[in-house]
Amino acid sequence: MKLYYSNEFLGDIFNMSVEGMWVNAKITPSKDIDKFKKFFAAIVDEDNEFEEDNYNEEWVDDNNWYIVDTENRKKGIYLPAVYPDGEISWRWR
Repeated sequence: MKLYYSNEFLGDIFNMSVEGMWVNAKITPSKDIDKFKKFFAAIVDEDNEFEEDNYNEEWVDDNNWYIVDTENRKKGIYLPAVYPDGEISWRWR
């Protein structure tokens, strides 16, 4: 599976597991994910409230995030949580 923002490939996803509504996995990031590092760091920072106004409004639009599965089907997701250790979590739209 692959993570995309708009038409930008952000990484390969593997080792998926489902826990309630959340899908958890590992991600091998592409070089294009670098511009999102601060954004993802803010999303996963449990000590501070995420402030959408601090980021590009296109980035916080769930319609711009999706997964392409192994059969090349595009499936919408809500904003993914990408952790520095290569973990990723998301919910399907």
